[in-house]
Amino acid sequence: MSKFNTLLQIGVILTVAAVLPLHAANIETLTVQRNHELINVVASMIIEAPRPFVYQALSDYDHFSEMSDSFVESRFVEPAPDGTPRIYTKIEGCIWFFCRTINRYARLEMEPIIRIVATVEPELSDADYAREEWVFEDLGAATRVYYKHDLQPNFWVPPGIGVWAISSVLSRTTLKAAQRIEKMAIRNQLELETPQDTEQDGAGADDALQDNAGSLAP
Repeated sequence: MSKFNTLLQIGVILTVAAVLPLHAANIETLTVQRNHELINVVASMIIEAPRPFVYQALSDYDHFSEMSDSFVESRFVEPAPDGTPRIYTKIEGCIWFFCRTINRYARLEMEPIIRIVATVEPELSDADYAREEWVFEDLGAATRVYYKHDLQPNFWVPPGIGVWAISSVLSRTTLKAAQRIEKMAIRNQLELETPQDTEQDGAGADDALQDNAGSLAP
């Protein structure tokens, strides 16, 4: 591919992505419960992008910082001895007067375009227990995402940080995250659909698209 064509492709993607609507994402439900030290969050949201690209965005832990400002670090780390993928995340945030940095190592269960589950490794993390699950429902041009997070931190949380306080913060941050997920997913779709090289013949371009699509299939 020529340098000019490469720059042209990047320019097209960035220009289109910059003007994508950021308010199409919709939070359908969001509930928070706290039972002593265990915090439970359940949500569902609509992302206006096809399911393979939403899954791709949420399985790319090397770029999770794009989804939320709370993610200071996020990356894949060395897999477990049995080959299970592992991740590290560092999260910083505040609820009212209470601020905390949370380090987390977790093992991933991944069913392509269907489900992602992250289960914390408590011996390496700031949590005695944590399980985060994303389930993806195909709606054609859109995707419904079901999210569930159970967390039992291994540090003290003030009693005043209850359901109302957590819900108040999450109601703002969850919508913003959904909008960013949507932008990431649409960008993934644009990158796939943008011709890789204007000098390719038609058959070669079709083969390239099929290969990329196959990498997103279950």
